[in-house]
Amino acid sequence: MKKLILGALALAFTLTFTGCNDDEDVTITEAGTLTGGPFSFLVDGIADNVSGISVGGNTVGTNTSFIITDEAGMILGLPGDIAALEGVNFDGAGAGKCFIWFIAYENGLEGLEMGKNANNLSGNYDLSNNIEVDRIQGASLSLNFTGLENLGNDYKYEGWIIVNGAPVTTGVFTVDDSGTLSQTEFYVKKSDLDAATAFVLSIEPAVDPDPAPAATKLLSGDFSGSSANVTSTGVVADFSGSTGKYILATPTDTDDTNEYSGIWFLDNSGMSPVAGLNLPTLPAGWKYEGWVVINGTPISTGTFTDVSNADDNAATSPFKGTSNNGPSYPGEDYVMGSVGSITFPIDLRGNTVVISVEPSPDNSSAPFTLKPLAQGIPAMAMDHSVLNIGAGPVQVISGTVTR
Repeated sequence: MKKLILGALALAFTLTFTGCNDDEDVTITEAGTLTGGPFSFLVDGIADNVSGISVGGNTVGTNTSFIITDEAGMILGLPGDIAALEGVNFDGAGAGKCFIWFIAYENGLEGLEMGKNANNLSGNYDLSNNIEVDRIQGASLSLNFTGLENLGNDYKYEGWIIVNGAPVTTGVFTVDDSGTLSQTEFYVKKSDLDAATAFVLSIEPAVDPDPAPAATKLLSGDFSGSSANVTSTGVVADFSGSTGKYILATPTDTDDTNEYSGIWFLDNSGMSPVAGLNLPTLPAGWKYEGWVVINGTPISTGTFTDVSNADDNAATSPFKGTSNNGPSYPGEDYVMGSVGSITFPIDLRGNTVVISVEPSPDNSSAPFTLKPLAQGIPAMAMDHSVLNIGAGPVQVISGTVTR
């Protein structure tokens, strides 16, 4: 009696077939080679299907089929062709590993039935290599955030859990103009979620070639049991002690009739000017930005990271005068040019000054959600006199993550 033993590389068993007597003519069967995969799916109640599998090489046999087995060789499915194989919902099988094979065989094969073990096949057949399908148990992670804003088409939010000190993505979502999240429940690998010590929310490019979190991290918090209270305080900054001072002046030109058209974040009440803003140093991925809100329109004074140095547009602002770039502190002169229907110079008194915290890079021309400082500019303010900025409307963003 003739016996052929086929090695099953990914399985802890061997498959055999028994052919005809040695003195009889035997039809040679060839199953070819499977390409595609391997596959890894989360068991999360959402259908998971394989794709891209093909049978290559020479296949010989009166009959052919795909076989799906578990790790012990039990036959779980017998899809007859590629279309049937791609229609199999692997999520429905629960957690575990299974293997896809291709078989070519002659009539009379015994044991090729659902529920039987492929180790016990008997007849004239040939098996291909196998493709592994790993069905990983998923678990639900729920997000409850308020205060997030629409990032536009170029950016998205992405959640991360920290597992053994390393970030593991939980998925991406967007936020509409009303602050509603596009998705609040995510399935992740249960073993990772059980081991997670913290949650982090970052802002990522919509087309993101980097699998790691961006520097622009907005929320973070440690898990305590099944939940984590996350805030911007620990990952962006604590703005509870922030204060600000500024003056109205136009030092970038020589015209002394438009002094109410410039704003500079400095304190000139002493012998020499000093920084007017008391703000914490921001981590990478964030910058401060000053604003004046004129008739409801926010107009930037420039971005900066150091309250004791000029802002990023000190030398390039289209609104400043032509005499110089002004003092070495954040600020802006609005003495020429225009924004929309607003023409400069313009009296800034009676409007609002704001300091916001902006993602860097930033694709929005409006202030970001975090606004640690804001104040109305007094209608009767004097130029070159120190004015105060109080606490802004949003100094912290917070939320809850539940596993």
